[in-house]
Amino acid sequence: MKDALDSLDIFVAVKELEKLKGGIVDKIYQNGDELFIRIRKDGKNEIFIKNARWLCLSRERKEATPHPPPFAMALRKYLSGGRVGEIRQREFDRIVAIDILKGGESYTLIIELIPNGNIVLVDGHSIILHSLYHQKWSSRIIKAGYGYKFPPSKENPLKIEFEDFKKIFTERDVVRSIVKNLGFAGKWAEEICSIANIDKKMPVSKLNDEHMKRLYNAMKELLSMLDEPEPVIIPGEDVLPFPISKYEGMEMKKFESMNEALDEFYFSYLAKKDEEEEEFNDEKSRMERLIQQQKESIEKFKEKASKLREEGEAIFSNFEEVERKIEGKEFVKYEHPKAWIEIKHNGKPLQIEIDVRKNAMNNAQEKYDTAKKMEEKMKRAMEAMRKAMKEKDEKKFVKKERKKERRRLWFENYRWFITSDGNLVIAGRDAKTNEKVVKKYMKDDDIYIHADIHGAPSCVLKAEDIDGNRREITQKSIEEACHFAVVYSKAWSQFYVASAYWVYPQQVSKTPPSGEFLPTGAFVIRGKRNYVEVEMKLAIGDIEIKGERKIMGGSPDAIKKWCNKWVILIPGNEDKERMAKKLAEIFKEDIEEIKRVLPSGKFSILEVKNEDTPSGP
Repeated sequence: MKDALDSLDIFVAVKELEKLKGGIVDKIYQNGDELFIRIRKDGKNEIFIKNARWLCLSRERKEATPHPPPFAMALRKYLSGGRVGEIRQREFDRIVAIDILKGGESYTLIIELIPNGNIVLVDGHSIILHSLYHQKWSSRIIKAGYGYKFPPSKENPLKIEFEDFKKIFTERDVVRSIVKNLGFAGKWAEEICSIANIDKKMPVSKLNDEHMKRLYNAMKELLSMLDEPEPVIIPGEDVLPFPISKYEGMEMKKFESMNEALDEFYFSYLAKKDEEEEEFNDEKSRMERLIQQQKESIEKFKEKASKLREEGEAIFSNFEEVERKIEGKEFVKYEHPKAWIEIKHNGKPLQIEIDVRKNAMNNAQEKYDTAKKMEEKMKRAMEAMRKAMKEKDEKKFVKKERKKERRRLWFENYRWFITSDGNLVIAGRDAKTNEKVVKKYMKDDDIYIHADIHGAPSCVLKAEDIDGNRREITQKSIEEACHFAVVYSKAWSQFYVASAYWVYPQQVSKTPPSGEFLPTGAFVIRGKRNYVEVEMKLAIGDIEIKGERKIMGGSPDAIKKWCNKWVILIPGNEDKERMAKKLAEIFKEDIEEIKRVLPSGKFSILEVKNEDTPSGP
């Protein structure tokens, strides 16, 4: 998952932020390494900054801390009431500068959205007034009183001429050269190669002038798209100023502005991930403190047990002398009923605490008994420490193996499967999605299919594959799509054999007969219907699509073709919950993913093929 802005994101976001020029800085809030700057212009506008990672207009500000940190207080002192000047990206770097004029003095807030970045306030002479952190490198120092120096820049792709562009190819292959020498993120370098129709792994030694010209023009084409952005989020994966080929066919959410998209992505995905990390680290720190406390306790118990045993041995070795000192009250110190006597043991003087109410024998025995108790406590502390260390190691393992959020392609919002001949079939899950699959996704070359029973989903057999490439619709694909329409209808619970019909898109209408009303998800079919009879069998299998393992349900023939592991179901006596649990074990999959591909009703397993490697189209 993306966790920091790249240069293209910043370019578009900053261009949108230019509307704040002339606004007045109001309040500044800080939570750890997060900053919110409120600017009044045509209402409230809050710039959110996550140090080294993120910047955007946001509607998600958390409650202010009761005692603002020193950095926030310093920014308020210098900037509150100031007027916003230029907001700019430095070159094509991941650095943003905001100029602010207050009381005749000019200030610049510099936001470094780079690894180990910082937020720095400088005066009109570029002298550092305050910074979020103090930092020191061989070439620059971030500390009050020092002159501010920007980190080194790479070539600016917005300004580079072709002759200089040719000089960037210094790495092993094309894509690495673009990333390292122009500062593009990997996905953008790959997109440039894709636009230029050049293998990203082509060795630079094989590049000629024609290749480089194509790459240069592709880069310019990519950058030109920044002038008319179409911001999108790939849920749980990425946020972009415009769609790219890497995410073709995946679910996308469109936004009116880049700042809206960045705001949504950060607080819907990254902030939650960060909270999980913080909770994990807090728990880890707690356990480390617990383990350290147990180690210290073990040492104390060990030292005390050793001292008590030594004192017990000293009393036994000097039995008569101890008796005499007790009877004669020869004490170094006395606080009834305790007293301290001094005797020699193993050639050195030893001061021992005794109970004057007891004789030498009983005092020695008490020392041994207490030492034994200390040793028992030490054993219990060692066992508790071992358990804590084991739990800490297990939690580490769980974090390492934490499931990556599943990528969903656009058609996974609906019921779907792929026919044996590679055609995509989609169907509604409810009235609203029934409406959508027909109105939004049915094209003139497709086929409309519906089970011959009231309340069945609308299905569309696409004359395309999952990537939108042309696929002729065969009779076999029609039959498999009819099978799909029937098993995901109410017919599953009522019949062992049922029918579906198919028609052409031009026969499907949303215009009802005069005087009638069509509810959401319902359509009028005009003209001849073509019927297919279907035996009630549903196949479930796992399939790999674009590197992701997915569970697909549909016609047995199609599932058997695309999947190595599959189960054939028929109507039976086992309810959906219990069947989902069984299938989750077979497929080693989350039970909710299995439920997504099961129709309503009861089931029996007819046939199972259990192979571990998913196949795919």
